[in-house]
Amino acid sequence: MGLAIGVGMRAEFECGDGEKAGRMRADMASINTILKERGLPVHDEPESLDESLDIRASVMSFPYSWLHYLRRFAAHIMRDPKWVPYPIEPGEDPAEDAVLVQMYQRLSSHLLCHSDSEGYYVPVDFEELILDPEHEISGGVVGSSQQLQRELLSLCDPLEIEVDDEGQLSDDVADELSKQRPTAAPFAIERLVWLALYEAARVSIEKKTAIVFC
Repeated sequence: MGLAIGVGMRAEFECGDGEKAGRMRADMASINTILKERGLPVHDEPESLDESLDIRASVMSFPYSWLHYLRRFAAHIMRDPKWVPYPIEPGEDPAEDAVLVQMYQRLSSHLLCHSDSEGYYVPVDFEELILDPEHEISGGVVGSSQQLQRELLSLCDPLEIEVDDEGQLSDDVADELSKQRPTAAPFAIERLVWLALYEAARVSIEKKTAIVFC
């Protein structure tokens, strides 16, 4: 079992899984109710997509623990931008990192404060997370694709990922990142997860479709 990150999922569900399509329609209706209450634009999730999504990440699903490798890295940078990165020691659980736990409790980061296994980011720009403690919306927390993208871009320098002045990742750099092996170098897992989330956020914003954790 692990996390799969998808975009354009309602279009996929509508073609082959009526139950999941119905659940996503209900979730989007609930999300839009909250967006309206906040005076924000609603999100109209496309029922079909006629063009390729052109995801450049080689890995869009991975063990749940991988997500925490990136979150632990991000939490340290958020707390101290001058932090000198060091990798997780063998046998350590990144989800139990004290700094990650501390930063998670602030409930302010769209990267850190999201379900590990289900839920959404929608392409609407808002700072305050949508929290649903009753879990009427899958995952219980909804993030903004734009805010997620900003947080990911703030990690580029410490992760040694090159983007241009507008935060765009070239095809060559994306290809280099996607070819990494998880154990080949320090922070390879963090970079692979970063690329998966970056590509999901990029496509979400460009195609106006939600990111789905499932």
